Amino acid sequence: MENLLKMSQTLENLVQENDLVGELQGIEKEHGIRPSAELKEALDEKMEPERDLKIGILGRVKAGKSSLLNALVFKGQNVLPKAATPMTAALTVLEYGDAFEANIEYYTKDDIELMRQKHDDCQKILEDHQNAKFTELKQNNRKGQSDSELQESARKDAIKKLKKDEVSLYAYYEQYEQIKQSGINASSIGEKEILTCSSYDELNEKLKDYIGSSGKYTPFTKSITLKLNEEMLKDVKIIDTPGVNDPIVSREDRTKALIAKCDVVFLVSPAGQFLNDVDLELLSNVNEKNGIKEFHIVASQFDLQLSASEIIGNGVLDEAIQRALTPLSRQQKNVFENKKSSYHDKIYEQLTRFNVLYSSGISTEIINNYDNLQDENATHALGLLQKHYRDYFSNKETAISNLKKLSNIDEILKALENVRKEKDEIIKGIMDDFIFSKKSALNQYKNEIGAIINKKIEVLNSTDIEELKAQIEKIKSVKSKVVINANAAFEDSGAELSSKLKEKLNTQIKALFGSISSASENAKGSETVTKTKRVEDGRVLGFLWKKYKDVNYQVSIDTLNASSLRTAAQDAVIEISNILGDVYSDNIRMWKKTILKDLLTSLQESVGDEALDADMIKQSVRNIIANISLPEFSYDTTLPAALQKSGKLVGYERDEFLNALESFQSELRSRTNADIKAICATLDKAISNANIGDKFINSYEEKIEQLAKDAQDKESSLARYRSILDQLNQIEG
Repeated sequence: MENLLKMSQTLENLVQENDLVGELQGIEKEHGIRPSAELKEALDEKMEPERDLKIGILGRVKAGKSSLLNALVFKGQNVLPKAATPMTAALTVLEYGDAFEANIEYYTKDDIELMRQKHDDCQKILEDHQNAKFTELKQNNRKGQSDSELQESARKDAIKKLKKDEVSLYAYYEQYEQIKQSGINASSIGEKEILTCSSYDELNEKLKDYIGSSGKYTPFTKSITLKLNEEMLKDVKIIDTPGVNDPIVSREDRTKALIAKCDVVFLVSPAGQFLNDVDLELLSNVNEKNGIKEFHIVASQFDLQLSASEIIGNGVLDEAIQRALTPLSRQQKNVFENKKSSYHDKIYEQLTRFNVLYSSGISTEIINNYDNLQDENATHALGLLQKHYRDYFSNKETAISNLKKLSNIDEILKALENVRKEKDEIIKGIMDDFIFSKKSALNQYKNEIGAIINKKIEVLNSTDIEELKAQIEKIKSVKSKVVINANAAFEDSGAELSSKLKEKLNTQIKALFGSISSASENAKGSETVTKTKRVEDGRVLGFLWKKYKDVNYQVSIDTLNASSLRTAAQDAVIEISNILGDVYSDNIRMWKKTILKDLLTSLQESVGDEALDADMIKQSVRNIIANISLPEFSYDTTLPAALQKSGKLVGYERDEFLNALESFQSELRSRTNADIKAICATLDKAISNANIGDKFINSYEEKIEQLAKDAQDKESSLARYRSILDQLNQIEG
């Protein structure tokens, strides 16, 4: 560690003392070189004596994280309340303490002022949408509805549209509405508050006010740290994150920072919507630079999977669990295999190393309250289990035994305990990997500095001062031409990139929609079922009384395997996201490699080889390209609720599912086409606004003028550069 810090500080001093900061900006960024003070801070934190092992719990809102943590840490007691919305899902940290204590952190005045501003912006858009819709409804008011009824319909439509078109803005609106409805003056609340408790029951009651669905302080709560006298929390800190892409920027930044500091990550993903795009977005914060050493996936709400007809089978619970678990494991493999190119090799190995862990938080709830179930969801869940697996839930003793099996808490605790046992080894591994990666980057950085200095010496030894003066004058005379041609070459290259990108995306997406259609045809089927009808048997019993009999007959009905089709649709949506994201990233990466050659060729052809130095062009363009901000890409792949059915569908349900799929495909095709156009348009705009011509010529002129300055006192300059090389050679890598 000391050698790494010494190397970093020595290189930093060398660069600053020799005025190389601006010149080396591009390669610093490429190799992720940060100031020595930041490196020392990161190393100190990772080497903190007796530091806790940080375990991150990731998952969407309503993924079952609170239920899982209640089962793991609080033995099934509902200590952690469930938030009402994504906006009120506070960041929660669990750590060891001698007594029960909750440290509440509220949103700052700046946070709330930002919410208010965004709320007002949203309110204006909402009113415009509502007024336009009201006018439309009033003109087509065939049912004779009153103005108040039409206004209510218009408002619902406006909110629905806003939720769809302005997700982030509406989230601010929703959050600030809750603040207003609380009746509490935000200025009367401080930044922090500490709650002390003597029991879990008391803690639960107090927390309801701060993170409960209807808590009066819930809209104001940014994060909460619980200090608990629980043996399992010794040497461990559990971080329950509210998610990323959080419109409250300060909370999102805090969440991302904490994820980056985690040693182990558990991703909680609902078994019914397993590993969707939101989950993958959460995992985008897990990368090789974080130092995360172990990763587990927990398929939550697993009991819901056991009610599908293809899972129930003969009602043997163990077999049903395996049938439900197998496709989840297969999906884990497929999802990460498809995204393999997006992950560093080590991260890919971590994401696929462990088998999927299943869990059912509601099973723990049932165990704790078996004789007095108050929760409707728990009552319904137990009823389904008793219906489909009668032999396993026929009495309390067998039911509780099998509910424990479904909760799977023992296996999850075992994984957690293994992590704790491996704490020292994990932390040492984190440190070793961190030091190795930083040292490797610094060595590459050092070698590139050496190459640049050697080139300076070579040029100085072969350059005549009079030739340099002539070159400077030549540059001035062709300056406007260079700017025009550099911009043209850059924009032409960007246009070609955009065109190729659009072509590749459209080709792959078109093929993918064909696969959905094929899956739809394969999912359709038919079966023969026996029905009964009552018919006359030909005999008369008394006056007008006829004898009837029941007759069985067989009919063929159309069926649909909703599970396979739902999986195909979900896979297709994920693959669309992969295609859009991966093709975009790959093309940008390749473009950055070719643009240097394109610019060099264009400038030399238009201005002349004698006027421009190829090595100086490369160095200038490299620094500029490294600092160009190109748009990043993200894609929402959530499957609509209408396509969440499973099992075999017939009749109306079958038709409804197919109609929903057809609508979904049509909307997805339109959305994807629009997204492709938007991606390319944003890319075109970023490239056209880069103004690379002026940046290039200014950078190039600075380098030529520096060379001329060096040439005026050639021997002194050569001595300085040789001294830099000597100092570089003395730095131990």
